Amino acid sequence: MGYPPLISNTGSCLRLSILGLPIIGLTPDSTEWLNNTAGTLATAMQGAADDAKRQGIPVWFSNPKNDFEGQAVCGDPEQVHGIVKTLTASDDPIKDWPLINKYGLSAQSFHPKIGGAFLYANSLERTLAGMGL
Repeated sequence: MGYPPLISNTGSCLRLSILGLPIIGLTPDSTEWLNNTAGTLATAMQGAADDAKRQGIPVWFSNPKNDFEGQAVCGDPEQVHGIVKTLTASDDPIKDWPLINKYGLSAQSFHPKIGGAFLYANSLERTLAGMGL
């Protein structure tokens, strides 16, 4: 399973602009870099699957990029968590966010919501159906 783009709409929901002050948060260029990184990872994963297939290993690769189009962080509907500050029982801010642990950021941040899990499942089902499985 590949990585989809992490952020939609140039990351507009992760940026704060106050008149006269520099923009705080992700710039459109940073958003583009992050999304390109997801594409690079997906390409590498596809290459690994292709290498394994050439060696006779029955493996398939599914790329959920199109499924998440416009629905990543800042998307509509947003199917990937943005910044989550409500902690769960398994969150350990001191370990998960050592430099900014006092802000109580959850490890859920930048991971799929339930709707995002469905988008991954849709991609996987389509890939498997295309293989006759």
